Amino acid sequence: MASDILTSTFLRIRGRLLASARRLLADDDAADDALQDAFYRLWQHRHNIATTAQAEGLSVVAVRNTCLDTLRRSSARPTDSIELLSADIPDNSTDDPADRDDLYNSVKAIIDSRLSPREKAVIAMRDTEGMDFADIAEELGISEANTRMILSRARRTVRDIYLSSQKRQTI
Repeated sequence: MASDILTSTFLRIRGRLLASARRLLADDDAADDALQDAFYRLWQHRHNIATTAQAEGLSVVAVRNTCLDTLRRSSARPTDSIELLSADIPDNSTDDPADRDDLYNSVKAIIDSRLSPREKAVIAMRDTEGMDFADIAEELGISEANTRMILSRARRTVRDIYLSSQKRQTI
């Protein structure tokens, strides 16, 4: 019953929610994505929604918060064009096994020398063993969000150190 209330209310006010999302995001695709994300968030709590008024209010708030989250993410990580990004990355694409081994060894040396034991463990579990974030978090006794953050920071550290060493070699 609660899912019927949520679904019917969300569909009834979808036009108004979409207009609100477009005002905040100024992009039709991003606004559609925000509506889908908001509905997904609400769907997880559908059993707690008892009335149409409650569903409508939660829908408006969920869409607004999803739009704000999208804006925060995009301002925190401004995007550059692919051409600008690829200009900074040395071309290491090769079919030569010796070059690949050198690349692997240099990245492995960075991981061994510059990362903390926890970062090493997270990288090994995720990239080598292919474990899910939930399994890694459970094994290390940390949250899944913390696991993602540790992995992201570790990869960024390795990338930054590798790129700076490549720039020094070319100078």
